[in-house]
Amino acid sequence: MKKLKIVVLLLSLGFISCDNYLDMGPNPNQLNTDQATPDQYLSAAQTLSYSTQSSTMERLGLLFSNACGGNVQSYASPFNDEYAMNITSVFYKGIWENIYLRVGAYQKIIDYNDVGLQYKEFKAIAKIGKVYNMQYIVDLYGDAPYTEAFKGISNITPKYDDDFFIYQQLFKELDEARAIIDDINNGLYPASAGESAAYDTMLTGSMANWKLFANTIELKMLLRMSNTTGAAAAYRDQRLADMVTNGNANFITQDVGIQPGYSDSRNDTVNPFVYNFGWDLNANPTNYNLFAASGHIAKCMNTYANINYASPADQEVIPGSGVFYPNLPDPRRFSIFVSSSGSYRGVTQGSLFVDTFKPGGSTTGQPSKFSGYFFNPYNQTGNGSTLPTTSSGNTLAGVKGYVMTYAEACFLQAEAAHLGAVKPAYALLGLNAQSAFNAGVTSSMSFYSATIGSYLTTINATKPNYGYNPANTFAQNYNAIMYQKWIAVLPSNAIESYIDNTRTGYPKNPMPLNSSYTQRPNRLIYPSSEYVANSANVPNVTVNDLFNVNSKSPFWLQ
Repeated sequence: MKKLKIVVLLLSLGFISCDNYLDMGPNPNQLNTDQATPDQYLSAAQTLSYSTQSSTMERLGLLFSNACGGNVQSYASPFNDEYAMNITSVFYKGIWENIYLRVGAYQKIIDYNDVGLQYKEFKAIAKIGKVYNMQYIVDLYGDAPYTEAFKGISNITPKYDDDFFIYQQLFKELDEARAIIDDINNGLYPASAGESAAYDTMLTGSMANWKLFANTIELKMLLRMSNTTGAAAAYRDQRLADMVTNGNANFITQDVGIQPGYSDSRNDTVNPFVYNFGWDLNANPTNYNLFAASGHIAKCMNTYANINYASPADQEVIPGSGVFYPNLPDPRRFSIFVSSSGSYRGVTQGSLFVDTFKPGGSTTGQPSKFSGYFFNPYNQTGNGSTLPTTSSGNTLAGVKGYVMTYAEACFLQAEAAHLGAVKPAYALLGLNAQSAFNAGVTSSMSFYSATIGSYLTTINATKPNYGYNPANTFAQNYNAIMYQKWIAVLPSNAIESYIDNTRTGYPKNPMPLNSSYTQRPNRLIYPSSEYVANSANVPNVTVNDLFNVNSKSPFWLQ
C-alpha cells in the first residue's frame, strides 16, 4: 500500500492542478511542488496515467471498437452520443485534459535538477512514460502543444506544434531514455541511481525491462506511420533501420502491469478499471450493469447455431465486405462476458432491445455483462469468474492493472512482419509473422484463463480473416492480426483497436444502427477548456473535419 498512499498524499496536498499542460502546482497555499523529488512523483505519475487509460480511454475504445453495447433492459438509450458520432468539444474531453496532467508529472521528474545524479533511473522511466502518454494525444487529436507545454504559470497559452514534429520529439525522448539506461548499465552513475524499484509500480525498477518497453512503444509508433509517404515515410524507414543497428529490435517478453497496492480499503484505492466498469469498494455496482456484450462480439465468438441470424446474409460482418463471422466458439467468450444458457445475449449498438441471443431465446431479460475473468485476468485472486458481492466486499478491488500486455506486443510484431512483405523497412526487424501471431493468441488465452484447445490450429487452417496462414490473402491475414489483437486488448487497452481501425480499416467492425455517418471519426475535437483558455492557439476543428482525411487528421492518416 505504500505506493498508493504516496499517490493519495500527492492528491491531498494539491500536487495535481486543474490547469492544462500540467502545472502540478505550485500552489502557494500548499506544499511547493518544486521541493518534491522524483521519488515522490513517480508512483503518482504512473498510477494516475493508468487511471486515464483504464477509464475514459477504455470506455471510448470498448464502444468505438464495437465490443460493448448498452444494457437497454436497465437504461434508456445508453451511449447515444457514441452511436450517433455526436462529437463535440465536451465529448470525452477528459482524455486530453488528464493526459496532459499526467504527462506533466513525468515532466517534473525529467526537469528535476539532479545534481547528485541519484535519480537517473527515474528520469529514464519518466521519459518513456511521457512518450507512452503523449503518443495518444497525437493519435487522437493531431497537432497539440508540446514545445511550450508543461511550463506551468510560465506559459499558460502554449502554441500548437505539428503532430509529425511531436512524434519526432517523442522518438528523441526514447533515444535519451535508452542512452541513460545504457550509461547506468555501464556504471557511469553512483550506486544511488538505482533506487527506483521501491517507487516504480510498473516494472519495479528493472532497467532491462524498461528498455524493452521503450523499444515496443517505438515499434507501435512506427506502425502508426505505416501508411505515411514522403518525408514521414523516409523518417520511419530510417528509424526502423536504426532499431536494428542500435540493438533496439527486442521487445517486451512479459506484460507491463501496474500494482501500486490496489485494495478495497477506499474507493480511490480500488483498481480504477474495476471501479469504472464494475463495483465500488463495497461491491456495489458502479457501471457493471451499464455495459453489455454487443451483438457484434456475440456473433464473433459463437457458432452460427448459437445466434439468431435472421438470414444467412446477416452472417456477413459488414454487407459487401466479403468477411463473414467465424462460426467458431472462441474459448475466451465466457471469460469476457457472462454466459446465458451457454451463449451470449448481446445488444447490437443502437438497438432498443436485446436482439442477439441463442435461437429460441427472448428479447426480454438481461444481456450478458462482463465476466469476473474480464476484471481478474490470470485469475489473480483465485476467485475464478466469481463476481464480488456486497456480503464479501469487492474481492476484485486489488487485482493488478495492465498498461501493455505481452499479447499486444506480439501482435505489434506480427503486423510489422506482415507489412515487411510490401514495405521492406519493416522486414529489417527480422520478425516472423506466423510465430508472433501464434504467440499473441496463446498469450491472450492465458490472460483470460481460457483453454486454447484446437482453436489456434483451426483458425490458422480454416478461418481466413481470423487465423494467419501464408495461403491467405494479404488483407485476410491483416484482418486476422487486428481481430485477434482486438480480442486481446479489450480489458487492458481497448482504445488501441479504435486507433488501429482508423489507421488500417481492420478488423472489420459494423457501425451502430441508424448512425448518421458511415465511419467513426478519424480524430476527436479539442476540449472546450482549450477553446476557452487557449483560444488564440487552438486550431478550429469542425465536425466535417472529423470524418474526412484532411490537414486536421493525425499526420499518419494524411
